[in-house]
Amino acid sequence: MAALWLLTGCSSDDAPQPAVGEQSEIAFNADVWRMKENTRVATIDGNPALQTKDIRIDAYPHGTDEAYLSGARLHYDGGTWKFWDGSAQQHYYWPFDGSKTASGATASTLDFVGFCPYTTPGYVSSTAFDSSTGASFTCDMSSYMTSASQAAVSEYLVALTASQTLATQTDAGGAVPMTFRHPFAMVKFAIATASGTTVKINNVSIGGLATSATCGYDGTDLTWSSLSGNAAITAAEELQVGGALTETTPLLVIPSDYGTKTLTVNATWTDWSDVTKDISTDLSFNWQPGYIYTYTLTVTKYALKVDTSKFTEQW
Repeated sequence: MAALWLLTGCSSDDAPQPAVGEQSEIAFNADVWRMKENTRVATIDGNPALQTKDIRIDAYPHGTDEAYLSGARLHYDGGTWKFWDGSAQQHYYWPFDGSKTASGATASTLDFVGFCPYTTPGYVSSTAFDSSTGASFTCDMSSYMTSASQAAVSEYLVALTASQTLATQTDAGGAVPMTFRHPFAMVKFAIATASGTTVKINNVSIGGLATSATCGYDGTDLTWSSLSGNAAITAAEELQVGGALTETTPLLVIPSDYGTKTLTVNATWTDWSDVTKDISTDLSFNWQPGYIYTYTLTVTKYALKVDTSKFTEQW
C-alpha cells in the first residue's frame, strides 16, 4: 500500500492544518505516448490496452527524494482513473501551501512517477527515483530471450510528470496528465514471398545482445546504461510463405547501438528432402527505445538476404 505523509492533513508541527473540506484530491489522466492501434502479444499498444492495467504511482516533493506517495495503485473504472486498493476506491490529497517534508523542504509541488503494470514483470528487478535524474528501473532479460519466455509477460512502461501543483491539475482539466513511454525496442522477423513455398523458417536468432541494463527517464529522454550480459534473442515460430504464419511475434530487446552482429536462420527445405541447416549473415543493429524493427528474410538454398529498407515504426 501507499506510504504517505501529509496526505490527510497531517504535517510537521509548524504547518497549518486544513479542514477536511478544504483538501483537494489528486486525480490522473493516463495515456500512452504515440500509440498505434493493433494487436501485439503482451504489449500495451494504446489507451484501451493501458486501461486494462493497474498503474503504480509514486510522488515526491519537487527537488527531493522523500516519498509523498509510494506504491499507490491507479485503476481505470467507470471511464476515469481512480486510486484503488484492490477492493475499494482510495482518496489521496494534495499538500496544502506551506506544508513541509520531514527534512523541512516545501511539499506543495510534486513530481509524479508512473510504472505500468503495477506488478512488475519478472524481468524488472528494481525501480527508483532521483530528484536530479528522474525515474529509473533495472532489468534482467536473461530468462526472457525467446518468444516462448516472453509470451506470458507484459512489456513495462514508465512515466514522469514533474513540478505539478493543484493549480496545474486544475489547468489540465482536473487531472494530472501522465503519458507513458515505451523504454524497450522490439524486433520481429518476416519471410519474404521471394523465398518461395518450399522453404520453412524454424527459428531466427541474433547473438551478442545485452541481457541486463538500467533505463532512466527524465521526463523527456529515455537513456539505457550499465549494459551487461551476452546472449542471443530467438524467435522460435515457424514461418512459411502460404503457411499459417509469415511473421513472428515481436520480441522485447534492450535498446543499444550493438554494431555488427550475426543474424542466423534455421530453415528446412522440403524440395531438398527436408534438409535443415543454419544460414547466417552479419548486420548492423542500432535499436532505439519505442521502435519496432522488422527484418524481412529472403531464404534461398545458398544465401540469406535481409531487407531493412523500410523496417522501423514507432509504437
